[in-house]
Amino acid sequence: MKYVLNFREVTYALSEALDYVGIDDTMHGKRVGYMSAEVAKRLGWSSERIDRILLIGMLHDCGVSSTDVHHHLVSELDWDNSQTHCIRGASLLKKVPFYTDYTDVILYHHTHWDELSSSLPLETKEEANLIYLTDRVDALRVQLGSTTLQEKANVRATIQKYAGEMFAPELVDAFVEVSLADSFWYYLEIESLEGYYDEWINLTEPSDVLFDDLKSVAMMFADVVDAKSPFTSKHTYGVAALARHLSGLYGLSERQQERIELAAFFHDLGKLRVADAILHKAGPLNEEERSQMNRHGFDSNMILRKIKGFHEIAQIASMHHETLDAKGYPYHLHGDQIPTEARILAIADIFQALVQDRPYRMGMSAEAALGVLDSMRDDLKLDGSIVEIVRQNLESCYRWAIVSENV
Repeated sequence: MKYVLNFREVTYALSEALDYVGIDDTMHGKRVGYMSAEVAKRLGWSSERIDRILLIGMLHDCGVSSTDVHHHLVSELDWDNSQTHCIRGASLLKKVPFYTDYTDVILYHHTHWDELSSSLPLETKEEANLIYLTDRVDALRVQLGSTTLQEKANVRATIQKYAGEMFAPELVDAFVEVSLADSFWYYLEIESLEGYYDEWINLTEPSDVLFDDLKSVAMMFADVVDAKSPFTSKHTYGVAALARHLSGLYGLSERQQERIELAAFFHDLGKLRVADAILHKAGPLNEEERSQMNRHGFDSNMILRKIKGFHEIAQIASMHHETLDAKGYPYHLHGDQIPTEARILAIADIFQALVQDRPYRMGMSAEAALGVLDSMRDDLKLDGSIVEIVRQNLESCYRWAIVSENV
């Protein structure tokens, strides 16, 4: 089926999930996109190329899922291991028809100008190096913590120091020129930056997007989330497959089935805002850590609701930890406030987590996992009619839940 969406808006909203990895330092990708576009304008690039660099800027760190990796990238000017996330990011984008053309730019966006292969097209080298330059400008800005006149001058001096080595001289000169304007730095503030992108998004009209193309975007972001922890690798794929299977068995329409599958792929986007130390903690979480973990459904909603036409998908995704007894989170909804799609997603999420092998334990058998669902149904947490569908189709539900192990 087709969805009418503004794809600039889709990319902008979902890039927020990538920026969540910074936890307290958000909007990094959007700042890089904005600065790159302003430098590109000074260089006289075409409007099509400026649009392209904005999109690439927002997505350039799609290979970063770890808060620890993010810390290295913003605290070190030229981190030795920076190429790892470039390779991963390029691999992710290659699978998405909308983003395939950005692959080489992302792959080389931490490669020094004097090390870029002569066999690469000049435009690719320029775009990759421009992203690298503005990415390093933003890292320097974060390190300084503010942007006084002296600190702005220090940023320019540092970038100029590496002209011809790390950065193309022509790009450095253009950056220095545009950054002399106070407004260049004012636009890095959240309210100004949001206005900048709102204007850009509204320059295009929504268009038809096929479900399979939209699904490829959702799968890419699922990969970003699942890479955050070795404990949950490919978890989202299994949840999405099982949720789609259950929604079909329940008799939902094709449109509802697509909606729940997309919600499943997006349901843990908010986890990108959770610190690695919390996700990887071996023991029980303390009150503050639990509070941070419990808001991930809410944060998923905050991202997805920014996409016009995604309201119901955002709701379903954000409710996957709600329970019928109103003791779930983050909204503490009771039974009749939780839509059927969200009830299905909750059961798919639990069942998949139980049967999936994890580094610290083997997955449960289908029968043992069903026993847990029965217990939660008896405690008035899960919808008994959906648990019964799992019981009647236990073998196929198990197969769909572990399909991710073969992906």
